[in-house]
Order: sequence, then C-alpha cells, then structure tokens
Amino acid sequence: AFEERLHALVDACYDDPVVAPAVTGMADRTRPFGWSNSLAAKLIQLTLPGVPDVYRGTELWQNSLVDPDNRLPVDASAAAELLDRLDAGWQPPVDVTGAAKLLVTSRALRARRDRPELFTGYLPVTATGPAADHLVGFDRGGAVTLATRLPVGLASAGGWGDTVVRLPAGSWSEALTGRPLQVEPGDEPVRVADLLAAYPVALLLRSP
Repeated sequence: AFEERLHALVDACYDDPVVAPAVTGMADRTRPFGWSNSLAAKLIQLTLPGVPDVYRGTELWQNSLVDPDNRLPVDASAAAELLDRLDAGWQPPVDVTGAAKLLVTSRALRARRDRPELFTGYLPVTATGPAADHLVGFDRGGAVTLATRLPVGLASAGGWGDTVVRLPAGSWSEALTGRPLQVEPGDEPVRVADLLAAYPVALLLRSP
C-alpha cells in the first residue's frame, strides 16, 4: 500500500493537471541557479588544496539525487564527443547538455596536471562592492578561482553591479574562455561582471 501511494505521488508530478505544471514551473525557475551552483561547487572542489576526485560520469550534470556510486551507466562516447568539441574551441552555453560542467572539469584538472607550480599555496581573494558576499575567491599561488555563491539573491539584487576584485599583478589567462588579462601594479580592481561574463565561475592562470 505504501509503494502504491508513493508511485501515485510520482505519477502526479507528471500527470496531474494541477501538480505537474507547478512542479515543472518550479524546476524551470530554479534550474539555471542549480547549474550555477553546480559549476561553482565543481570548480572549488577541483582547485582547493588536496587531491581532487571525480566520479566517472559526473563530468556532466548528475541528477540521481544520491551520491554517485559508479554503478550507473555512463555514456562515455557522448562525453568524449563533447570534449572533442571543447578542445576544438567551442564555448558551450550553460544548458541541459552539461557541456559547461565538462569544460570546468577538464580545464581545472588539466591546469593541475600541467601547471602544478600554480597550486602550492592558498590565499583568499575578496571582492568589494554591493555584491561582494556573492563571490568565493582564492589564489592557490598563481591559479585564482572565482565562483558565484547564492545566485538567486544575486539575481534579485540586479547582478554584480560595481563589485570588483583586486588581482595580483601579472599576465593571466582565463582557463575556461582563453581570454587574456593583463594586470599592472597599481591598476584599478577588475569588475567581477567582466570576469564572469561568460560563466558563473572563472579560473585565472598566471602566464609562465
């Protein structure tokens, strides 16, 4: 009897003329913010001190509502096709494909593999301005992670506005977009809206 009632509840989410639109509407409203949170959590996890781990198959969105246990089927060919497109220069939108998460995952892991000297320390990077509380930032010693937090509140407040972040002087490259950034001693802080124009996260790598 319990299982029958549970099945009926799930069925109602899809079939009931009142419940289904309400559930779909909630999902549509929250989905972009969930994607933002997922990209932020992934970049932070992959660039913090320690050894990053990635469950196979979670390079894309993972919607099972449980911790991945490596028993779910993995469409490796689809992920490989997306990765080939990324490596050819494709800048994916943040959408249902999950390609943006694959971009974050591949670029962060490659940075740690290819430029280990940039991941030897840890200093906080703080923002100033009206939306400063919505940015998580840290410098690992030449690799600077910037990630959006609390995106619903950020959107309600109108975005980043004049929020800025001060970066160490040097030549930088943003790993997700390839965009170069030159910071001279004494330069004004950089607008967060410019750094996060393409994605809700950024990984800045100091040029050799």
